[in-house]
Amino acid sequence: MHSHDSKKKSLKKTISWQLVHLGFVATVIYVFTGEWEYAGLGALGYMAWESTAYYLHERAWQKWGKDK
Repeated sequence: MHSHDSKKKSLKKTISWQLVHLGFVATVIYVFTGEWEYAGLGALGYMAWESTAYYLHERAWQKWGKDK
């Protein structure tokens, strides 16, 4: 039996991971800059890029993964 995540589930997983990651990235940027404004903006930009890449990777894996 093949178990594949739906597009909706992949999107939910992407969002939940990004919320955790957002806090981590913002904290790291804050440590280096001392500015929460820069930390927040930098983390949001990074999060948008990474979310897109992760979602596309998940969908590609479902389409061309090793189970095929």
